[in-house]
Amino acid sequence: MLTIINLIANTILCLGGTGFYLSIFSRPSSIVHRWPVLRHWALRFGLGAFIAGSLANILTLDTPSLTQVILNIGLAAVFSWAVLFHYKYFYPPSDFRK
Repeated sequence: MLTIINLIANTILCLGGTGFYLSIFSRPSSIVHRWPVLRHWALRFGLGAFIAGSLANILTLDTPSLTQVILNIGLAAVFSWAVLFHYKYFYPPSDFRK
């Protein structure tokens, strides 16, 4: 049962992390493109590692401890909210037309 719950949580994490990564780095108007190089690449590396880790958990069907599953569920909820929030408030309609 924990394996299935963790699989669902990591799928949401992978999709949410990827959506967040794309919403931050794919828009020309994103403020992250004006950041210093170290901050820009630290965020890019952190999100990339986060996505890769959740994808690895999906592919290996890892069954961590109950506390890790609870953490993954919480992170999945936060990333889902963050993607929707950023999409609604930070995605200018003009970014879709370029």
